Amino acid sequence: MRTGTDCLACFMQQALNVTKLCTEDAQMQRQLLVEVGAMLGTFPENSTPPENAAHYYRLIAESTKVADPFAEIKKQSNDFALSLENRINDTIQQAPDPLLTALRFAIGANVLDNGAQRQLDIQDTLAQCQQQQFAIDHYSWLREKLATSRKVLLLADNCGEIVFDKLLVQQLLAMGLDVVVAVRGMPIINDATLEDALYCGLDKICRVVANGSDLPGTSLEQCTVEFRDLFAGADCILSKGMGNFECLSESNAPIVFLFTVKCSTVLHHLQGLYSSALLQVGSPVIVAPSAVV
Repeated sequence: MRTGTDCLACFMQQALNVTKLCTEDAQMQRQLLVEVGAMLGTFPENSTPPENAAHYYRLIAESTKVADPFAEIKKQSNDFALSLENRINDTIQQAPDPLLTALRFAIGANVLDNGAQRQLDIQDTLAQCQQQQFAIDHYSWLREKLATSRKVLLLADNCGEIVFDKLLVQQLLAMGLDVVVAVRGMPIINDATLEDALYCGLDKICRVVANGSDLPGTSLEQCTVEFRDLFAGADCILSKGMGNFECLSESNAPIVFLFTVKCSTVLHHLQGLYSSALLQVGSPVIVAPSAVV
């Protein structure tokens, strides 16, 4: 997926947000924003938004010497989600279709995204997600795909959200599937890393790997050989979040995208692909490009 014009304005807002987390020095904040602004003109239009965004996140981290500016926010998100884990799990277990219910919560929790153009309320989203219809709904295709799969790779996205992914993984394991969860290789925005996955107990139920990259998405060229082998060998790939969709939307892999729409660029891209869908910012989607619609 290409970097759109709206992405440029979003990049500047992201840069401002992270710079304020890294330093209270107003002069340094201004200088970093000037440098990021100058970088925008060098970003290739045919590169994905996460690939372009990584450049200014690296610049800010190097200049301020703050490697993980969202560390406290990430911990708060993880703790918030962990406080709900048992209650949400009870809801899933009692549901007529536990897998679908787990998917709804996992997709709803995708609003825990500090890099998004629009910040959506997690409490409201979780309260409503079981009633809200998927704007693009390829659940039937996903269910059939899982029925013929053995190896499943889940590409995780944000902190906090990974607790709800954990509940989804438990449903996949109950189906007899071999599940591996992949997280980011190092800190980037509030995306989950191996440290976060261990903190939330994902390693207690399945194998967890770091993809080796510092992008807020999954660009295969920048990932480890181990991860690329897992990606190539998976019978079904569950891809969480917009950043992964932006990087992998043109992949021919057996992939299903699970996320909440939180920006105009992704919204317009989906509208171009699925013109009959009633999409808006805040819409939850299950998108399987290989599905027969």
